[in-house]
Amino acid sequence: MMKKILLSLAILLVVNLLGFNVMAKDTEVSFTLDEIVVTASKYEENLSEAPVSVEVIDEKEIEQKSAQNVADLLRDIAGVDINDYGGLVGSKKISIRGADPKHVLVLIDGQEMNNPLDGAVDLSQLSIEQIERIEVLRGSASVMYGANALGGVVNIITKGATEESKTIVKLGYGSYDTQTYNLIHRGKVEKLGYNLSISKKNSDGNRDNSGLDQQNIFAKFSLDLSDYSDIVLSLQDTNSDKEQPGSIIDPRPDAKQKDSDTNINLQWKRQTESSDMKISFYNNNHDMIYDDPDDSWSPHNENYSKKQGIEFNTTNYYQNHSLIYGLQLEEERLKGSTVGKQNNLNRVVFVQDDWQVNKPLKFTVGARYDQYELYDSNFSPRIATVYTINSKINIHASVEEAYVTPTLSDLAYAGKEGIDPESAVVYETGVRFRDKGIKGELNYFKKDIDDLISWDGETEKTYNIDSVKVSGVELILSKELLRNLTAEFNYTYLDARNDQTDKRLDYKPYHKANFNLNYTNKELSFSINNQFIGQRTGKHWYPDYSSASTSMDRCLITNIKISRRFSNDIEVSLDINNLFDKEYEIIEDYPMPERNYMLKVSTKF
Repeated sequence: MMKKILLSLAILLVVNLLGFNVMAKDTEVSFTLDEIVVTASKYEENLSEAPVSVEVIDEKEIEQKSAQNVADLLRDIAGVDINDYGGLVGSKKISIRGADPKHVLVLIDGQEMNNPLDGAVDLSQLSIEQIERIEVLRGSASVMYGANALGGVVNIITKGATEESKTIVKLGYGSYDTQTYNLIHRGKVEKLGYNLSISKKNSDGNRDNSGLDQQNIFAKFSLDLSDYSDIVLSLQDTNSDKEQPGSIIDPRPDAKQKDSDTNINLQWKRQTESSDMKISFYNNNHDMIYDDPDDSWSPHNENYSKKQGIEFNTTNYYQNHSLIYGLQLEEERLKGSTVGKQNNLNRVVFVQDDWQVNKPLKFTVGARYDQYELYDSNFSPRIATVYTINSKINIHASVEEAYVTPTLSDLAYAGKEGIDPESAVVYETGVRFRDKGIKGELNYFKKDIDDLISWDGETEKTYNIDSVKVSGVELILSKELLRNLTAEFNYTYLDARNDQTDKRLDYKPYHKANFNLNYTNKELSFSINNQFIGQRTGKHWYPDYSSASTSMDRCLITNIKISRRFSNDIEVSLDINNLFDKEYEIIEDYPMPERNYMLKVSTKF
């Protein structure tokens, strides 16, 4: 009976999204193509001018989502998969359009956060309390951002200062004795703005030996030097003590892990009518200590990684051109119990010209040159175009060559024959539509990847797969059904397979869909998210490091969130995740939590 109800709701939702609105004819909300984004070209531009598909999660949408970390905010984005090892302590790494997590670049205020160890980012480590908006760029952006951007970019933009002093306190309690505490203070004293926060999270976890104790400190200072320039200093420190339960076929009852992330970012920016300029200095340290007395092969493992660098970029605005160019110098260091010492230095120069040929037609041509200490140098070109049919519709297309270097961990585990860098050609085309009360997007993408780097658990070596073919289609729809009520639907078809064996890649479902309803007014907000994940292949890993392929069943998961504002200063919210208490796994043998809840209270003064 419940499945029939959900199916009926889904059909009604899609019908309304396609324009057959049986609930209401009038709405006050309009979607336009002029939303400002920065990720595609490293400068502010209208969404209609972006040559690739970009999706924005703003502050209002973040508040509506049932989320405890950044991974939860991104789960229902078209083309996005979260490789989730379950619970609060399980790592959560993003895949976009079938890309490996190390192919997706994660930025915080424009700074790269990917770990030199494995090239990825554990999104469970990132707090959501200081996020103003997130821009998700689907498709390759290697010319602008380098090797890690083959699969896409996630740019997390944090909140700044407020003109008036403001203090916010948030408390939460939920399933598994989960407790959250957040203290935030923002303000401005003359030309100095500040944003400070301390947060803490404790939980017993959804499985045996899956407890979490996590603390986060965030500070952001901005100093106005003039009407055109300022300096921004950001500091962030996250420490997590995690119990590690292992898989259900290879449990780890006594395993523990400590993670420490420290990030410092100093930026000088100048913006005028004719040009933008930015210089960034950054340093990121990630320390990981793992202990498992039951593991005879590696009972104790320590990894210390560091990424530091300087980047300069500038954008010059001409009558029909926007020319951006920049330089970057970055060093990565890794020291570990099993990987030894690895260092790499990269020198970068990039340039891109956005040329407005005429009013409806824009061309983008760009190139990047990387000179690595450990690999051959590489040249990556790109060409793209955007054609604006009218104020409601535009079309975009792009082709780009991408180059992905092995991570420092890949190099440490390579056999005597070594491993080669990956290379790829990425194609994308799509159409965007915006009109009163409705917006839609249809994209087709294709990636041909040669020498994909993969891990063999049985031999404990990294090696190159000859080639991989990835292609797919995304459909994205959103519509205002009634005043304050929005319906959203997206569907992704993905075909990712080894070109030689014609076998599908693990954890890449053919079909994935999300359908959401969001209601909000001055006092009450309500959201319901339904996510369907189609059948996919997975892999069992046994204690002797052998493996066996498996087929994973499709699943439909429902989450809801209800928020009530009792005054301008007090708000209470309730999150219920996995509403129908489904048993399911995203990664084979790592069960996701059963039905769980989180009750939060916040006040500001």
